Amino acid sequence: MSERDEFTSHLLGGPWTMGRREVARRVGVSRLSARKLWRALGFPGVDDEEVVFNDTDRKALDQVVGMVRRDLIDEETAIACARALGQTTDRLVSWQVEALLEYLASRSPGGAPEDPLKLIEQLTPELEELLVYSFRRQLAATISRLDASSGRPAAEVTVCFADLVAYTRLSRRLPRRDLSRLVQRFEGLASDVVTAGGGRVIKTVGDEVLFIAPEAMTGALIALSISARMADDDLVPDVRVGMVHGPVLRSLGDVYGTTVNLASRLTSLAEPGTVITDPGTARALQGHPGIELVAQRPRLVRGFGQVQPLLVAPMGINDQLITVD
Repeated sequence: MSERDEFTSHLLGGPWTMGRREVARRVGVSRLSARKLWRALGFPGVDDEEVVFNDTDRKALDQVVGMVRRDLIDEETAIACARALGQTTDRLVSWQVEALLEYLASRSPGGAPEDPLKLIEQLTPELEELLVYSFRRQLAATISRLDASSGRPAAEVTVCFADLVAYTRLSRRLPRRDLSRLVQRFEGLASDVVTAGGGRVIKTVGDEVLFIAPEAMTGALIALSISARMADDDLVPDVRVGMVHGPVLRSLGDVYGTTVNLASRLTSLAEPGTVITDPGTARALQGHPGIELVAQRPRLVRGFGQVQPLLVAPMGINDQLITVD
């Protein structure tokens, strides 16, 4: 057995000994239910008799089935939780391994990069502990945000898109490694500012970060801080930000609806280095010291008709802008 196979066997709790039919039989569920869970976790399909499972897989299936059998949740919810876990950990592991590979490549600029297996094997216990710690911390934070009366997240939030200026042109001109550094720098700086300011990053898509804040003023301070931070950075270009406060639909860890769509449309109208909003959000910002709202010419916005954007400009609130060391 190769070193890689030995490490994989150690990760998964031993060699593969069972097919899906056998795992399902031991847990006492149908092969269809076992297949649904396997697929929800993000793994490719396998034949029922293909030996790719062991007792660790059986225990995982038994845990999920046990929650349903005890009437804690139904099967649909169990599958949804499994899908959330599978998609999140897939991105998490890919992200971490890519970061480690880049680190190893940077240590060997003139020669062949080191074999990553040894470093991954050494770091796995620590990364696994951090994963559990982060899950518990994030769960505690999510519980604290639930509305006391409804037991659900707030129905209205401020939605913001921060978009890198001239990213398409840069992506064609920059070498792959330089482009990767730029995107990582942008996402890292933006995420730090959002978190420090009391917002939440919903997702990042290369040249764009979607984040939410509980109130319009909080969102404005975060947006202005991101804009100022990128303007001062030597590596990252300016950003344009669109922000709208209103109701959202929450699903699959994301936010949807008219508020999100309008914020996205406004982002494309913003000039580099600026933050713009809609009239409704502007009314919520009126009266806040340090914020100036400057009406722009009305624009035809796809799906919304004629909209008058307003520039959100800082007026003597540099001491309130969010800084991250």
